[in-house]
Parts: sequence; C-alpha cells; structure tokens
Amino acid sequence: MKNFFLLAACLITCSGLAQNSFPNIEIISVEVDEISEDVVVNYSLEDETSCEVWLKISEDGGEYYETSQNVSGDVGDGIAPANERSLTWNYANLEGSIADIQIKIYASDGAAVSIQEMVDQVDENQLLNYMENVVGERNYLTDPVHLQEVRDFLTDEFSGAGLQTEGHEFAFAANTMENILGRKSGARQEDITYIIDGHFDGVSDSPGADDNASAVAGVLESLRILSQYEFEHSLRFIGFDTEEYGLIGSNRYNLNGIKSYEEIEGVLNFEMIGYFSDAPNSQTLPVGFDLLFPGAAQEVADDDFRGNFITVVGNVDSNSLIDAYEEASESYVPELRVISVAVPGTGTITPDLRRSDHASFWDNGIEALMLTDGANFRNQNYHTPDDVIDSLNLTFMSNVVKATLATAAELAVPISASFDQFDLSTVLSVGEHDHDFPAEVRVFPNPTDGMLMLEISTVEAPFRTRVEVYSLDGKLVHREVLNISGGTSRTEIDLSELSSGNYMLNLISGEASTSLGVVVE
Repeated sequence: MKNFFLLAACLITCSGLAQNSFPNIEIISVEVDEISEDVVVNYSLEDETSCEVWLKISEDGGEYYETSQNVSGDVGDGIAPANERSLTWNYANLEGSIADIQIKIYASDGAAVSIQEMVDQVDENQLLNYMENVVGERNYLTDPVHLQEVRDFLTDEFSGAGLQTEGHEFAFAANTMENILGRKSGARQEDITYIIDGHFDGVSDSPGADDNASAVAGVLESLRILSQYEFEHSLRFIGFDTEEYGLIGSNRYNLNGIKSYEEIEGVLNFEMIGYFSDAPNSQTLPVGFDLLFPGAAQEVADDDFRGNFITVVGNVDSNSLIDAYEEASESYVPELRVISVAVPGTGTITPDLRRSDHASFWDNGIEALMLTDGANFRNQNYHTPDDVIDSLNLTFMSNVVKATLATAAELAVPISASFDQFDLSTVLSVGEHDHDFPAEVRVFPNPTDGMLMLEISTVEAPFRTRVEVYSLDGKLVHREVLNISGGTSRTEIDLSELSSGNYMLNLISGEASTSLGVVVE
C-alpha cells in the first residue's frame, strides 16, 4: 500500500496531475557528449499556452538543486507546447563529475494558483484520522514503543506524500531520539525555506490529544494538501521529539540539523490547536499578560474571557510573520478569531510564551510563531489522562490548519508548474563512475573507423574486466569480457557495426569502474 501512495504522490507532484491546468513536461531522452561537454535534454511539453522552461541541477544526489547556467535551445519564456523540444546544457564549468549530476526540468505557464482551493481541501475527518494514529502515551521513559510507532507513522506519511524524508537523530539521557524531517523543494529559490512543525512526544500518564496530537495532525494535513502543488520556495515539515523535556529536539535541530543550503525565513509552530470553548470565563491569562499586551488582554476581556480564539505568539523580530498570518486568516478563514502578541527579544521576560519549539528558533535569530489554544490557560485537561480527542473541537482545529496552510502557501508562492527529473549516471555508466579502477586505460585511434584498440596498463595481478559500450541515449550496444594480464596489454574491440556517433565505453571489474568517451566515424 505504501508503494501505491508513493506512486500517487509522484504522479501528482512530478507530472502536474493534481489539476488539469498545470503544464505537463516529460523528459523523453538525455544525451551526454563528454567531448563537447554538452547535455542534451529532449522533452515534450503539454499545455494550453506557452510556458517558461528552466533547468536545475543537483550535485548532491538530488537533495538540493540550483538553476543551471549556459543553457540554450528550448528554454526560457515563450516555449510553445510540442511533442519534441530540446535544450542543451554546456557543463564545461562544472567542477565535479558529470556522472554525479541529477537534473530537473520545470515548466510553468504563469497561471494563477488558488490558495482558497487549497484551504477548502482541509478535512476534519483527515484530522481525526491522524490524531487517532497518534494519541496514547508516547514518552521515552513510560511508553517508548508507541513513541517509536509515532515516529514511524510520521516517516511513512512524509515519504508517502513525496517529501524528501529523513530522521535527525540526537542523544538524550542515554537514549537515541529522533526528529522527523520532510522537505518539498522549491521550483526557483529553493534555499528560501518555510517550516510547519509540531512536537509529537507527550508526558507520561496522558494520551496527549491536544498536547500535541492536534499539532501532528495539523502538520500532516498541511503537507497532504501543499505537497500537491509547486512553490517558488521550499517547504519543510518537522515533527520534533523530546519537546516535553525542555525543547530538546528543536534545540538540537537548530544546533546541527539545518542544512547548509537552507535560509529559513519563517516557522509556523503548532502547539495545542484543538481546544475551544465559547463559555464565558473559560480563558485565563498568564500573570502580567495585561501589562505587557494590554490590547490583546482587552480583546479577551471584551468577549467575557471566552476561549474561542487562536493565539499567535511571535517576537518583535517576527512581526512580518505575524502580519502574514493575520492577513491570510482574514482572507481565507474569516470565521477564525485570531489574537496576536509580539514579545520583546527572545521572550525571556514572558516564560509562559516560550513553552514550545518556536523559542528555539527565536534563540537562533529566526522568525517563528507559536499557534496555540492556550494550553493550561484554557484546557483544564492539559497533561492529564483526560486530554482525549472527544474533548477537542474539530471545526476550530480545522480553521487553525486552514489559516496556517494559507500563510505558508502565500509565503512560499504557489506557481502553476510541473517538473520531470533524470539521473545522468544512468546514461554514463553502470555502478560507480571512475571508481578505483585497477589500471590505466587508453583507447586509440579515437575517433575510430570501427576497430578500436584498448590498451590497459597495470602493475596489479591479472584480473577480469567487463567491457560495455553504450549509446548516449543509454542503450547497451556492445559487451564482452576480457582477461587482463599484468603489465601492458592491448585488445582490439570491434565496433564496426555501430552507426557513426558518440558512445560511452565502460570498464567494470568488481565494484570498480572507469568510463571513456569514444567517437565512431
């Protein structure tokens, strides 16, 4: 079943099938000319209008892509749909090996993408289902088994939605704990990153529905919807471990979990988002709240202290993020009551407003918000056995998720686009490229009229090697096995039946290999 969801996610994100209005771009073939140092990408483009097409390359195994330079052909603005299009990337300035490169080709038709359509997909039944998979004691001391089950559940949901998924392990109290990270890369400036997060651990002797299964459900419902679309910037989704013991997971993430290529521009931290009460005097405030935030305190008092709002807690440096949340909420979820506060500095003057993972980002100089129903200042079931799903309000929770999802979407900038990707190693070699081959290799004449002399010089003991010749569209056109003696040996390879053109000759011996370009005239 997991493979089915992975396939479905790929079809949605890679082929633009989530909406008929998205363009569809598909790589037909890739040719690599190691002599001219050109990569030719032949592709098809389907849409109702002309598109912008661009190429991105990755040198780290497909984790991070940068927009490539020195690209010509059917690239840039105004590319009309056609079954056969082609672009050429000259990689002469590439510092590493071309065999290590993965490529993505994007197409965007510039059409507007509806954030309201995303918001409308938030489903209370989905939120309930997610919470049912999380609730239950999940504490590393009293129920490590369920804690691990929740980690595995998050990992499966992240990867099933097509995210780049990984665990971020760290040591705590002689145990290995693990944050769960998922990433949807941006189509343009993917270094710019926005985070939606929530912690998944809980205290002992509590099922932790509001604290913090509600947040986990919010993260998962946000990614379920946002993963169907393309954005200019990257979105990262995180489940933090060991929050209940002093924000340990988010502290460790800020210490060594942020990727070197990431510029985190904003964090939306869910912390208890499911408890709602319209009864007078169901909301209390921390001591001194009215002195620091008289406007917010007056809003609560004017409504008879009803616990019917979401509190948006930022620091002064996060004011632009607060503004973004308020604007998105007003535009897409006007029925959600929002009360916002901005603490000075990193909030040390207001410790009650530092009680979640957003504070770790404040300490790291990163804009972050805590989205909270108020914890024990509203929910009397906080940290008790009574913190159960039936005590929560799914409509309120759904509205909080809608506002948060809309904020993230506005910040990341949705675009009407799709992409296809390709691993160049599949047309350059089999196995490792140029990896510890136990001999020096030379071919001549090159170009050849069909009879190619292969010279192999080695001081090692005799060995066997497999010779494979590939056309640049990845087809195997010649194969034989040679027994190589010590010293220098020469073997004639008959390529006379091949058509004129460029080929890749691979020598493979065990786990070692090397590759050479060959031209047949």
